[in-house]
Amino acid sequence: MKKIFLAGVLGALISSTVFAQGSRQGAVPLIPDNWQNIYEEYGFAPALKVGDTIYVSGMIVRLMGEGTYEERYANGIKATFEMLEKILAEGGATLDDIVDMTSFHTDLPRQMATILSVRKELMNQPHPAWTAVGTTSLAIPDGQTEIKFTVKLKE
Repeated sequence: MKKIFLAGVLGALISSTVFAQGSRQGAVPLIPDNWQNIYEEYGFAPALKVGDTIYVSGMIVRLMGEGTYEERYANGIKATFEMLEKILAEGGATLDDIVDMTSFHTDLPRQMATILSVRKELMNQPHPAWTAVGTTSLAIPDGQTEIKFTVKLKE
C-alpha cells in the first residue's frame, strides 16, 4: 500500500513539474530564414513542432501572376504550398505528412473548385481531413484564403 501511495505522489510531482513549463516551452519553432523578423515582430511561429506533431500557423494565399481570377488564385495556392514545403522540411516532414487542414475563404463558392483541383494536384492520397470555412476578411487585406495545417510525423 505504501509503495502505491508513494508512486502516486511521485507521479503527481513529476507531472506538475512537466506541466508547469507548458507544452509550448518544449516545442521547437520552425522558422524559415526570411520569417525571423515576422517571428520576432508579431510574436508567432510559422510552425511549432511538439513531439511528433507539427502545428502550422495560417498561411495566406494571395492572387499571383497574370490571367483570370482562377489562374491567379491557383498560382497563389501553389506558392503557399511551396512555402509550406520549406517549413515542413525544417521539421523533417513533407506534404504527405499533413493529416488535417482548415481553410478560411473570403469567397468560398468562387474559390472551392480551384483549391480542390490544385490541392489534389499537389497532395497524394489518402487525402487529409479538411474543413473549409467562409469568412469576410483575413489579417492581410489582399489575402484570399488562409490555410492552417496539422502534420503528424512518421513513427
